[in-house]
Amino acid sequence: MKAIYVLLFFAFLQNANGQDYCKKIKKEISPDGYNRSYFSPFSEKNMPAIRITRVVDSNPEDDEFDNFFIIFRIPGGDVGSIFTTGPDDKVVEKKEKTMKIEFDDHSVITTDTVQINHDMTDDKAEVIRTLYFPIDDGNYKDFTTKKIVKYTLGTIERKFAADSASAVMHYVQCIKAEK
Repeated sequence: MKAIYVLLFFAFLQNANGQDYCKKIKKEISPDGYNRSYFSPFSEKNMPAIRITRVVDSNPEDDEFDNFFIIFRIPGGDVGSIFTTGPDDKVVEKKEKTMKIEFDDHSVITTDTVQINHDMTDDKAEVIRTLYFPIDDGNYKDFTTKKIVKYTLGTIERKFAADSASAVMHYVQCIKAEK
């Protein structure tokens, strides 16, 4: 019986300490207090595959805005894959806009209206595809109640780990709750 209490105690500690995603959100407030920025955890040296950002400007003298995004990122792939030959036979960067997100319930969000950004690794050996997808009232429930299992940017698909997908759901909820 003592062993059961010990196991329950450790399970409680793990849930109490390991599940407070809101404390991991980075917050920045401008000196005038009108501009507030929120970021899910990330490191410049080791960027996550998916992260959440929100910038809110509440200055009544400016155009107020609320930019709430889920950022998808896929490093890897041949640099040549983002270029094509234009009508004048010059090499031009492709305009990739196809994105697909698949959730654990097999539902899917697709779009071909948001531009995929291309960058390269420091050694210029690989492409990094990045897409800023807006979180709005229409898709908020999807990102907070379903786990992302995989996503596609352009022609490159990536699977997403369940524990990371759970964290993304919580980060979206935490950042949305910020005022």
